[in-house]
Amino acid sequence: MDKIKAFFKGKGVGYYLMLGAFACGLAALIIYLSTGVTEFTPELDGAVTASYIIYLVICVAALVVDLRIVKYLAAAVGLFAVLRFIVFDINYITNLLVSIDPTPVTAGFVLSIIFGVLCFGISLAAGILTKSGLSPLIKEDNA
Repeated sequence: MDKIKAFFKGKGVGYYLMLGAFACGLAALIIYLSTGVTEFTPELDGAVTASYIIYLVICVAALVVDLRIVKYLAAAVGLFAVLRFIVFDINYITNLLVSIDPTPVTAGFVLSIIFGVLCFGISLAAGILTKSGLSPLIKEDNA
């Protein structure tokens, strides 16, 4: 029990934010996989699915190696995933904006957008609030 307390005692705010970012990324992936197929998008986009999976892997890496650059990389992949989702569902979004037929906004679509934006935002905040950069890993030769 003391090892667990010692492990979490040394972690900063960025570490805990990355835990939340991982949870949001997992929720975004699950929601997209379960509600991503509509009459306007008959199949799931492989790039969206792959980018969310890559995002989750990078989040786990950011939890293991507490470096700012890894968290920024996670934020970039999270931003790509949500933007790719928007681009892939552009027919659905256009139909909603033009109101061609009375198609309602689905909860799955709204939640996918919300959790995708939270992935990016929380990862970016975690990167900003992380104090460890690459400097501890770089050894200087003072000879």
